[in-house]
Amino acid sequence: MSAFQLYKKRDFSAYINDTLQFFKQFGKDFFRNYVVINGAALLVLCAAYFIFMKENFTNMLNPTLAESWFMNNENIALFIGFMIIFTIVVTAFSILTTAFPIVYFNLVNNSDKDKFTPSEIFAGIKSYAGRIFIFGLISMFILMPLAGIFMALGIALSFVLVGIPALILGLPTFMIWSMQSLFVYLEEDAGYFESLGKGWKITFSNYWHIVGSTIIVFMVVNTIGSSISMIPSIMTFTSILSGGNPEAATMTPTMLVIYIVGMIVAYIFNNFFFAHQALIYYSSIETAENYQALSDIDNIGKNEE
Repeated sequence: MSAFQLYKKRDFSAYINDTLQFFKQFGKDFFRNYVVINGAALLVLCAAYFIFMKENFTNMLNPTLAESWFMNNENIALFIGFMIIFTIVVTAFSILTTAFPIVYFNLVNNSDKDKFTPSEIFAGIKSYAGRIFIFGLISMFILMPLAGIFMALGIALSFVLVGIPALILGLPTFMIWSMQSLFVYLEEDAGYFESLGKGWKITFSNYWHIVGSTIIVFMVVNTIGSSISMIPSIMTFTSILSGGNPEAATMTPTMLVIYIVGMIVAYIFNNFFFAHQALIYYSSIETAENYQALSDIDNIGKNEE
């Protein structure tokens, strides 16, 4: 039996409190394994992002000095090669960071331990990687166009105020639907469209509690993550506005360190959002099947024996 009560009917406060309780119980082991498994890939990703942003950032502020290899037409092959490698790194890391919390919750669900080895988690990630890639690939042609259409309609309708509440509720609803569909796709080995259907039902099974708690968690996670990574941009534009020379604008070593720290913090804190979505998924199972109640009855029978 799980060392943490995953199968539980939850309301708004329980979704948030249990997310915090999960990390209070498993946080040390969770983040230790996160660093072991994702640490090297995260540093590579940060380096790739830095190269990409440094070149574009400098040339955006000072296009007349576009002497960077990145922007030089003579190095187009090098540029294409970098972009291919960059895309591969981002894709691989996205799969790792998406699979990690889902696998961790699966291990919690199927054991009574509160610590797991990196090899246990990595084995689960390998088993999920292919299906996560397929889900993401199909979603590029199904979910992303739908999201684009919805955002366009919401922005258009915002001029008559109707679109504002639609965007406030619609975007987190779409995000929840996508995440719950992914959980169904991975944990229940369902087909893509079957997962979308069940994910939709989960999203609206306890809608106001789910969407409300998701908005709170998402806002907190993104505020913490972006607060650090925005510092380099604020430093640069503050310098320019205070009379600095735009031609000298570039990323200093200090700004680089701050930016990388901000990225790392953002990715780490994003696990709180994944954990929250995992609790929504397991709560939906309890609501539909009374899994925990049946398990408790079985345990009573075993204890009597």
